[in-house]
Amino acid sequence: MSMNFGTVHSALNLTAQGKRADVFGLTHSDNRYGFSSIQSPLCVIRGGDGPTALICAGNHGDEYEGQIIVRRLFDVLTQSDVAGRLILAPALNMPAVQSCSRISPLDGGNLNRSFPGAAYASPTQEIAGFVATQLLPKADLAIDLHSGGSGSNYVNAAYFCLSPDPARNKKTYELAQVMGLANTMVVPVSDTPGDFDSAAHNAGCAMISCELSGEGKVTLDALEAGWIGILRLLVHQGIIHAATAERLGVLPQPETTFLDLGENADYITAQSHSLVEPLVSIGNHVAKGEPVMRLRDLYSMDEVPKDLCSKREGKVAILRAGAIVAPGDHLCVICPELSKADLDTLISDAEA
Repeated sequence: MSMNFGTVHSALNLTAQGKRADVFGLTHSDNRYGFSSIQSPLCVIRGGDGPTALICAGNHGDEYEGQIIVRRLFDVLTQSDVAGRLILAPALNMPAVQSCSRISPLDGGNLNRSFPGAAYASPTQEIAGFVATQLLPKADLAIDLHSGGSGSNYVNAAYFCLSPDPARNKKTYELAQVMGLANTMVVPVSDTPGDFDSAAHNAGCAMISCELSGEGKVTLDALEAGWIGILRLLVHQGIIHAATAERLGVLPQPETTFLDLGENADYITAQSHSLVEPLVSIGNHVAKGEPVMRLRDLYSMDEVPKDLCSKREGKVAILRAGAIVAPGDHLCVICPELSKADLDTLISDAEA
């Protein structure tokens, strides 16, 4: 049975058992695509009646580790490896992927701010609507793979988006621990309007997302950390067989460090037109008062360089990729590490 939303269409059969690759396509009448279908890969592997996972990448076009991971899943898994069903979308926003950009060149749309979408609207809104109405309702687990893109670099981290719903918090906490990335960012209550996470929650899916390095390139350790983390999630959820995960080299689940990306995070921000000299690297631990960035005035050689210091102890969790900055540009984010007691307090406060 075909899937349709506005001009978006896919003939891929998601119901029958087997392994199949197809596309979803949409129409957009501009000078380039007036006589075309703009196509993105869409695949399914169904081996049994177990749970369904929807795994997406390319939500932003300049984030690559996730795109490789989703394509690798289709490369290496067979029908007999899968106890349930995998729906794979490696290039969710193909116009952005083709242009190596965060947003779509067709309409300037950020797909991760466009949910739940709208039919017969902009291309980005139509893609969002197709995902929200045709794919997410079929999934028990939704996974959205990100990296820092061209503009930033992240520590490898799952996202634990806090919720007023205790059951949702319990499930997301479990998924973050199972994924086993080195870090888990803890984000305050308030789903970002229009993002994939909110659409997944509205569809009743368990949901986990992550950030895997960045800077508009593929980083090998981030790629492999994300790959093993996805396999851990799939075997834990009963979607692939334990023997499959073992064959593919899944390592024991390590501890993850929870980081506070809420009000206690320290955003180091430029207030001048400057050339940035970083004094720390991604993942470094810094002390309160430690210099982390040095700003050199872009126009005046007589200006004394200015050091920006961390306001609190923590880990350099996000680092800007570019070196030429203007007032208001964030240079890095220092996230305090959370003890179990600290995390429990944040969860309790969210549920209050």
